[in-house]
Amino acid sequence: MKLMPFHREHLNLMDAREYERDHLIPNLSGAFFDLAESRPHCYTMIADGRIISCIGAFPLWDGVWECWQIPSIYVRNHVKDYCRTILGILDTAAEREQARRLQTSSPADELHDRWMKFIGFECEGTLKQYSRSGQDFRMWARRYNYGR
Repeated sequence: MKLMPFHREHLNLMDAREYERDHLIPNLSGAFFDLAESRPHCYTMIADGRIISCIGAFPLWDGVWECWQIPSIYVRNHVKDYCRTILGILDTAAEREQARRLQTSSPADELHDRWMKFIGFECEGTLKQYSRSGQDFRMWARRYNYGR
């Protein structure tokens, strides 16, 4: 798995999964992608010449970071390396930045619930009618012993 700095153009070059292509990418603002491009912990993962995922984390405030990922349809072909790489990115970002909390939200469904638990996040609740389309989301966090 090769990592390179994230650039919004990568989203146009990747074969995003259906949910991300139809709901997530169109609803994220240009300001989000400006922020992601300017941060040191935002990456594009490549394997076999294809974009596997775009992933990153950025600070909300001291000690608390927001994580995000946009996987491609090829992520299933690289599950073991993908998981190892994601956990490395998250743990490295938390340690370097002395974060005590990484958090994210995801659609409230079985696929996302299983994935978030698998990579060590704990569900903190359901955000009712959270998305632009009114879909419920879940709030997830992974805590560390860094920071204040």
